[in-house]
Formats: sequence, structure tokens, C-alpha cells
Amino acid sequence: MENNDLENEFRTENRSIYSSNKTMIKGFLVCLLVLLMLIPIPFILNLIEERQDNKTKVITEISDKWSGKQTVYGPFVEITYLENVKNQEGKIIQQQNTKYVSANDLSVNGTIDSQLKSRSIYDAVVYTSKMNFNSKFMSFTEMLKDAEIEQANVVSTKIVFGISDTKGYENKLIVNSGGKNYPLIVDTRTIVLETLPEPASAANEGQDYSRNNKDIKTSPVQFMSQKIDPTTFDFNQVALNFSMKGSQVLNFIPSAINTKVDLTTNWKDLKYDGNFLPNTDPTQKDGKTNVKWSIYQQNPLQGQIWQDASKFTDYSFGVNFLQMNDHYDKTYRSTKYAILFIGLTFVAFFFIENRNRFNIHLVQYALVGFAISVNFVLLLSLSEYLGFDLAYFISSGATILLITFFVYSFLKSFSLTLKITMMLVLLYAFIYSVLQLKEHALLVGSIGLFMIVAILMYYSKNIEWNKSN
Repeated sequence: MENNDLENEFRTENRSIYSSNKTMIKGFLVCLLVLLMLIPIPFILNLIEERQDNKTKVITEISDKWSGKQTVYGPFVEITYLENVKNQEGKIIQQQNTKYVSANDLSVNGTIDSQLKSRSIYDAVVYTSKMNFNSKFMSFTEMLKDAEIEQANVVSTKIVFGISDTKGYENKLIVNSGGKNYPLIVDTRTIVLETLPEPASAANEGQDYSRNNKDIKTSPVQFMSQKIDPTTFDFNQVALNFSMKGSQVLNFIPSAINTKVDLTTNWKDLKYDGNFLPNTDPTQKDGKTNVKWSIYQQNPLQGQIWQDASKFTDYSFGVNFLQMNDHYDKTYRSTKYAILFIGLTFVAFFFIENRNRFNIHLVQYALVGFAISVNFVLLLSLSEYLGFDLAYFISSGATILLITFFVYSFLKSFSLTLKITMMLVLLYAFIYSVLQLKEHALLVGSIGLFMIVAILMYYSKNIEWNKSN
């Protein structure tokens, strides 16, 4: 009898140890399976980046045909003069040189009408603008004195002005000064060299592109100019009104000692680029955003008087018209939550099968994981046509329904299936709400993740990890 009791006790203890070991092994295998289910995620992220690159190429093509990113230069005064220099033989000869003078005061007022241009399934931000420039220069006598040029050696004097992409001009440029009009024409002289965008491959490799790097590529800016008579030209009142179009970015060069820029645009999502930020917070009224800069420089650019072709790109400032939270960005961010989607779903399965004595096969775990991974591809493809919000609801709804019917087919329990479905609904809703946020996304996401961990810790206490004790 005693032997039978000992034998039964030994069998019971062995069953407990076996059950405990089985739970631990199953938990380990589920964790391993979660990691295996993450293998397709980098491929999906690469697919998103590839589609985004296609969008960038289309946007570049639209911009090239409409008008590219614009940087506004000037106006400047150009003085061509004769200078005595020694030649190779040591003889004194006269050589023609040029110097440029920037304004004392520059005031810019502009209204910008931004819109989306579509091609196929892609959109690009383009704009048209009306600009009013008012400049005040020092007197011509002061210019000659500061530039160390003799009056008798002056060959010609011009007023010059330019933008990065000349396709952006929508009307003829006419400078008004002292009640007289001076129509600008194309100038063949290279005044400014503009830095070209960095190659994508170099940016990815993390190379340092400083302004002194010899590998930086530059392109000459095509200026417009007109000869003026300095004896009749009113340097204290130089006005230029014109219409211009461009894409994505509008920058200005703070060429004057005092530079003031006042812009009003219908575009809400703005990024302030360049070397200067607005002096005050932008204001919004009647769907319009107003932003102002006021910049004082005792010695603007490379000096108020300069010569030879110069690079002023590093001094620029302005606005970048953003497409905030576009569908590629949101899809990319949502895919990064894949471990949360897959991990929480598998943990829910693991808890259910342990508390209710079910045996969910690892193949069934894997199929659910693949369904979640395919959801991100479905989201990407639908968002290109329907936009992110509608695509997210369709793809997540379809995935939740697919998992719900699949889970019910082997659980055969309406209540347990409903719990899993509600968990998935809450999870997808939580991720969607985080994706809609901008500045507060990290705060809300971290609080949500903390609460999820707390819930998992609470439910894990009901699992008998070590029944033998």
C-alpha cells in the first residue's frame, strides 16, 4: 500500500514537472517564433523605401517641368571698372574688373499660393508667388569710396537680380527707381555659384560635406540685369515687383545690412530652413500663415562689397513646404511596430492556451504572424491609391477579420475569440492614434507601451510557471 502511494506521488510529481517544462519550452518556442516572424519586416521596409524613392523621382520630374526649388538673390549693384595692374613683363596695363554692392536695407513682402500637382499616384508641392522687393543702397559716391574705385575708371553700372531656376519667372522683370522703369535682361556674367544637392549615396554613407569641401558641385545662377546711369538712378529707392513659381522650397539671401521678409502662405505645414529662424512665432488667420524675419548684419555675406563668383547658399533662409505624415512615412512607422503587433498577439494566444488548457500549434501561431506581416504590404499598396487613413482601416479591418475567423476555427470559443478580436482592435486603434500625432507621438507611445507591459505582467501571474513547487 505504501509502495502504491509512493508510486502515485512520484507519477504526480513527474506530471507536474513535465507540465511545467512543457509550459517553459512552449513559451521559449513562441518567443523564438516572434523573432522569426520579424524576418520579412526588413524586406517590407525596403519595399516602402523603394516606393518612396519612386515618388521622389516623380516629384523631381514635376519640379523640373514646373520650376524647381527657388533661392532669391539680390538686387545688387554691379560696377565694372578699369584697374591698373602689372602684366608678366612688368608693364602697367589697364584690366577690367567688376565689383558688386549689396543694399543697406532690403524689404520683401510676398504672398505664396501652394498647391499639389499630381502625376500618376504621386503628388508634388508647387507654388506661385507675388513678390514686392524694396531696397535702399548707399549713394554711388559712397560705393566708389568703399570699393576703392576711381570715378574716372568706371566703365558701366548695372542693377542685377536673380533666382535659382529662371523657369520660375511669370512676367517681365522691371526695376522701378525714381519714377523710371528699368527692364531687366539676361546677363551672361556668372555672379553667384549655387551649391547642388548632395548625392543620395553620399548622404547615406554619412560623408561630411562642409562648405570648404572641394568635392561640392556648384552651378551658376542665371542673373538678369540692366545698365543704369548712376547720376540719375535713385539708389535710395529701388523697387521690383514680379510673379514667380517654384517647388517645395523658397529661400532668400540676406544680402543687405537690414533684411526684412514678410511672407503669407496658404500652406500650413512649414519647415523653416537655412541660417535664420523667424523672429516671432508664425500667426494664422483665415487659413493663411504669416511668417516674418528681421535680420541685421553689420557685415552681410562676404562683405557688403565683393567681387568674383561667390557661393551664398550657406547664408540662405526660408520655408520648406512639407507634406506632413504622408502615407509612406506613416506606413514606414507603422511597420516598425510589427514586433508589437506580432508579439502581443502571440502572447495573448499563449496566455489563452495555458489558462484554458488549449493546445495551439506553432504552425497556427506562424500563420497568424504571416497574416500580420502581409497586412503591412496591403497597407502600403492601398495607401498609394486611397490615402493612409482609409487604407489603414481597410487593411487592419481585413486582417482582424481574417485572424478572427481563423482563431475561431480552432478555439471553438466565441468568448475567447472575441477577447482576441477586441485586443487586436484596441492595438490597431492605439497605433493609428500614435501615427496621427507629430510632436507628442513619443510621449503617447511610451505611455501606451508602459500600460501594455503592466497588463502583460498582471495576466502573467495567473500562469503556473513552476507547478512542481
